[in-house]
Amino acid sequence: MFREATFSLSSTVKQSALALWLTAVVLSPAARADTQLNITGNIRVSPCNIDLPAGGLNVDLGQNILASSLAEAGSSTEWRPFSIVLSECPVSTREATMTLNGTVDEVESAMYANTGTASRVQIEVQSLAGAPLGNAAQMVQNVDRSGRSTTFEMLARAYSAQGRATAGTIVGTMQVTFTYQ
Repeated sequence: MFREATFSLSSTVKQSALALWLTAVVLSPAARADTQLNITGNIRVSPCNIDLPAGGLNVDLGQNILASSLAEAGSSTEWRPFSIVLSECPVSTREATMTLNGTVDEVESAMYANTGTASRVQIEVQSLAGAPLGNAAQMVQNVDRSGRSTTFEMLARAYSAQGRATAGTIVGTMQVTFTYQ
C-alpha cells in the first residue's frame, strides 16, 4: 500500500532551502555570541630636551671651605646657584614638573645626605624663591610658548645641623625626573 516516491528538488529550491537554513542558524540565539571589541591607544608628546653636560650637572659647593665655618650648629656655606634648562618642548606642553630624589640625611630630613668624607655636614637645596627642595620635592615651571623652553633655577649649599663639621669631601647625588602637561 505504500508506494515509494522519489522526487528531486530543483537547484533553485536547494539554494533557497540552504539560504533559509543559514539565515535561521545565523539569527538563532544559540548560534550568536556577543563579543565586545575594545580599541585603545595613548597619544604622547615627546619630552623636552634637558640641556645638561654629558655625565650630568656638577654643582661645586667650594673647594676651600674651612671646617671652622661649619663649627656652630645651623651654620652653612654661601649658596651656589645652578640651573637646569628644558628646551625644544612640544608646542602643546604648558608646564613641566621636576621631582628631586636622593638619600635623605639622618639628622635633617629636609636635606640630602653627604656621602663624602666630611662628617656632620648635610647638603641643602632650594628654589631661587627659597622653597626647600628635599627628597621627593617638586618644582613646577610654566613653559614659555614662544621659546618652547623653561629654566629651573636653584641654589645649593653645605649645612651643618649639629656643628663641629670635620674636614673632608662633600658628595651628594640626586635623581631628577621631569613630567610634562
